[in-house]
Amino acid sequence: MPKSDLSVVATHACGWPNLTKLSNGDLLCVYFNAPSHGQMEGDLICSIKKRSSSRWQKLSVVSRRPPSGNRMHLAVGSANNGDILCFSSGFILKNKKFVGFAGHWLSRSSDGGVSWKEDRVPAIPQKLRNAIPYGRIVCLDDNTLAYSCYRSQGRGNPSESWVCFSKDDGKSWDQYCKLGKNDSNEVALCPLDDGRLMGAARTHIDHHVKICEFSTSSKKWYEKGAVTLPMQHPGDLIKIGSKSLLLSYGLRNRGLMGFAARLSLDGGKTWLPPWTLHQCGDKASDLGYPSTVCLDKKGNIMTAFYTDHEPTFKANAAKYRVLVKRWNLFDWMNDENRKLVLSGM
Repeated sequence: MPKSDLSVVATHACGWPNLTKLSNGDLLCVYFNAPSHGQMEGDLICSIKKRSSSRWQKLSVVSRRPPSGNRMHLAVGSANNGDILCFSSGFILKNKKFVGFAGHWLSRSSDGGVSWKEDRVPAIPQKLRNAIPYGRIVCLDDNTLAYSCYRSQGRGNPSESWVCFSKDDGKSWDQYCKLGKNDSNEVALCPLDDGRLMGAARTHIDHHVKICEFSTSSKKWYEKGAVTLPMQHPGDLIKIGSKSLLLSYGLRNRGLMGFAARLSLDGGKTWLPPWTLHQCGDKASDLGYPSTVCLDKKGNIMTAFYTDHEPTFKANAAKYRVLVKRWNLFDWMNDENRKLVLSGM
């Protein structure tokens, strides 16, 4: 088994972490800070790992909960001017049960995540005000920003997703389009060097991940097919150099609880067989939501995820934590594929 390092970002936090690499090499992780799958009050917290340090430290509160509510859903990314943006939403609760939606807000930091200004009525389309943001806020080749959001129709029913665009660096988001033909839920966006915009979309009926591609000419999304089995979700999609794509995704199949990855060497047309990167054991019941960044050109990768049981901690295994796993992409590849990836880095 290839070597890896496991570190704690936060304890007693269910998570849904979102990992961002800043231009100076520092890493930010934004996450929900309550030990519950959305049924407790809590805030969105930002922790930082300095490039020169191996430790994670709490940095700031990104979005504070409303009375009797929480902030737990999130989409994070950088604007063209270097500001960090975070769309968020959450629930209003009564007796630890959902009774209402807590709003679709936008937080902005101009100092690397140290402080945040929150807009509780951002300039987004009215249709999307009750939608749930997810994944990354990305920058396209014409400096347009984009993020995804979705609306669930209940257990076992298809969901709807949209991608929203900003032409003024995140001040307003007046353009949007629906993603997928039918069932699309949480979507991770990834712009490619050739101008394409790819999305790894979770479905809500059997919970697999499918790849979608946006056409800039028709302004429509086209589905390219499934890349995981049922109960393997949601996904995060990142570029590795100019030619390769790395998909990381949660494993919620009994006997496989953890997260895995697949690599495409041709811009998402085909995918190598999956790698199971981490397993939390059969005692884990709630986990996943990997968020991944490439640390350098040597293939070092960091993936944030959460779990309610991590056997590494032995006597203290049964506890909600946000964790990061450092691993090396090339440890999982043969020499031929390694050379193909390196040629694009």
